[in-house]
Amino acid sequence: MNKRDTGRSLFSQNTVKRILIYGIITLVLASAQCAFFPILDICPRTPDLIMGMLLAIALLDGEKSAAVCAVAAGFFIDALGSSFLALSPLIYLVFVAFISIFTKKVLKSLASYLLLLMPMLVYRAAATYLCILITEGTLPAPWVFVDILLPEAIATGLLCIPVYFILKLCSGALLTHSRFTF
Repeated sequence: MNKRDTGRSLFSQNTVKRILIYGIITLVLASAQCAFFPILDICPRTPDLIMGMLLAIALLDGEKSAAVCAVAAGFFIDALGSSFLALSPLIYLVFVAFISIFTKKVLKSLASYLLLLMPMLVYRAAATYLCILITEGTLPAPWVFVDILLPEAIATGLLCIPVYFILKLCSGALLTHSRFTF
């Protein structure tokens, strides 16, 4: 062992904290998304809490952390209870890329979580519509917008607001600083 290798580890202490904190949050949110919300009669459609988590991570910690979480959370969601397509890692990773470009080009100084919820909900509706299109093989009926996409967007938007505050609390422990506001 040479002098340069002593004291260096594969992961820094902050990276291990990120893995633990984001892993626990992903586990709780994915479990709620896949097991808890589908059996509730309160929500007409299942909200996408993972997408809200990824938006908060992208704003509070950066797009690299959000991209890693997107792939990991996507695989986890698909393992818990996805359809046969298993497109979640790709959908979440493209979302992180989309939101990263959106915040750098469109909303450089105005970016806030509430403002970015709108493009997130539009992206989620487009992803849901694409999945319906692929599984059915035909163009979905117009009622899909009222019966599926709108309730999913409302439930996701409302339930993702507390996710931001949870991740904002965690950002203090991770020592991540952001120029973004709520």
